[in-house]
Amino acid sequence: MFRSKSSLSLVFAAAVVLAGCIKTPKANGTEPGGPDSPAPPAEYARFFVFRHGILRNIPYLASRNNQHFPTMKKLLFSLAGLLFSLAAVAQDFKITHGPYLCDMTRDGVTVVWTTSKPALSWVEVAPDDGRSFYAQEHARHYQTVAGRRLADRTLHAVRLKGLKPGTDYCYRIFSQEVTAWPQRGKATYGSVVASDVFRRKPYPFRTFPDSGADCSFIMLNDIHGRADYMKDLCKKVDFSEIGFVVFNGDMSSSVENEEQLFTDYIDASVALFASGTPILFNRGNHETRGVWSDRLIDYFPTRSGEFYGIYRYGDVCLLVLDCGEDKPDSDIEYYGLADYDAYRAEECAWLKKAVQSEEFLSASARIVLLHVPPTTGTWHGNVHLNELFMPVLNEAGIDLMLCGHEHRYSFHPAGERGAQFPIVINDNKSYARCDVTDSLIRVRIVGPRGKVTHTHEFPLNGPAVDPE
Repeated sequence: MFRSKSSLSLVFAAAVVLAGCIKTPKANGTEPGGPDSPAPPAEYARFFVFRHGILRNIPYLASRNNQHFPTMKKLLFSLAGLLFSLAAVAQDFKITHGPYLCDMTRDGVTVVWTTSKPALSWVEVAPDDGRSFYAQEHARHYQTVAGRRLADRTLHAVRLKGLKPGTDYCYRIFSQEVTAWPQRGKATYGSVVASDVFRRKPYPFRTFPDSGADCSFIMLNDIHGRADYMKDLCKKVDFSEIGFVVFNGDMSSSVENEEQLFTDYIDASVALFASGTPILFNRGNHETRGVWSDRLIDYFPTRSGEFYGIYRYGDVCLLVLDCGEDKPDSDIEYYGLADYDAYRAEECAWLKKAVQSEEFLSASARIVLLHVPPTTGTWHGNVHLNELFMPVLNEAGIDLMLCGHEHRYSFHPAGERGAQFPIVINDNKSYARCDVTDSLIRVRIVGPRGKVTHTHEFPLNGPAVDPE
């Protein structure tokens, strides 16, 4: 699907040379190319040449008695082997995973994918207004840091900026291989691979709206690498009906390497929805573990560089809160690497400011996403989250908190266990479907085969300040 044109050309060239290997004439003494052709010598070779896009055949006469015939034969096979080798090397450069969308806002989104070799990559985007993607030339959007386009990596994350709210767009990804980059020397580029717009349409997406109370999303949590189960669980979901998909923690049991991340759930997400419907990623306690966990943010980049953050979808505000680990920092399972008490304290300082922002206060609905429920357990993580976050959230007019972690469903209404808002905890075998209107939030827990096991409706508190 993502093979370069140069790679295919090499493969074709090799096939052509093989087709031209030494042949023997038919018994009637005529050349296989036609009965009226003059009889060739006892042995001949046939070659094909591409000229101006036309395949032409040229007979080369070679007698068995010709002293150069054995040498020519060896040369042909050597050339064929070389071309096949070059073709194989060239085909190694390809798009290996993605693309998928994350960190969507009203005016931007980040597109992520990987290639088999380091490359200079870019995205072309256009309004999805019914015109061909080739109706006009499109600007290239690169991944840049401090004014420099990145070309030394296989993981590509391109931020599209300056988009219009609530607008349909389509995009295409490109990567050009960096074949050489000597010290202090110029970069040398190879072939370009891109998403195919001939066999399928460019990838579509819609930016978050600027206003409006209607919002629909689904939440997945505690998949723990069960990609096939997730695909089966979501096979009846119409992702065109929802604005985004929340990953609310523990999508992996640990983060050991890049391929594991894609195998655990990202590849399945791309197959289901993620090229067109954005992921809203929230880290769980298991995703703090593993040698690759420090790089997890690279695969779900955010504008702030933090896992926690605030998002607006129309008039709906979502607070994404990072739980950290569930045991004390000194636990032997963390090998002396944990510092989550200090991290949660820093996050709480940010939270106090976030709930005072106009972005939060002017929202008609305010939803908190947190992997570890702060009020239901006695482990250190639960207790610390309860001590730090709950006093802030209880004063903020929260309409709903959505959690996971416990691998079983539970519901805690407002006023229970010290929470002034309802808490829905999803299990590890279902997804939560959340639909927001101007008057209420409806949450449905949906299990295998699309069976709804629990339904809740919550009236909204309304904006804390005049949206105007």
